[in-house]
Amino acid sequence: MWGMVQMDDDTKQALLLFNRRAAAADAEAETARRLKKAVATKDEAAAALKAAQDSGGGAEVVAEAEMEWRAAVEAWQMVRDGREPEPTDEEPTDEEPTDEEPTDEEPTDEEPTDEEPTEAS
Repeated sequence: MWGMVQMDDDTKQALLLFNRRAAAADAEAETARRLKKAVATKDEAAAALKAAQDSGGGAEVVAEAEMEWRAAVEAWQMVRDGREPEPTDEEPTDEEPTDEEPTDEEPTDEEPTDEEPTEAS
């Protein structure tokens, strides 16, 4: 129904430039969003560390809060420097199935399996 649109070289170059700039703007917005999230995580971890130190909950609680704070600071620094932070154990990756996402090996409640008993008459 729609035919191929003929464009001259100047129009093609202008569209390519526009697309590159749009992609760069999207990448910059994504980086800003990730940086804002990293700052919030770092601040939350710092507040949790201060609360653990002030509460007198014990050295183990303080050590765990400090470990989380150090990880948050490291992730913030990586995002700030333009590097990709390493995924943590709490965030599911594409390779690891989550509880919400059934794998091919695990039957779900919605899918019938061959192992279900059949009713005998």
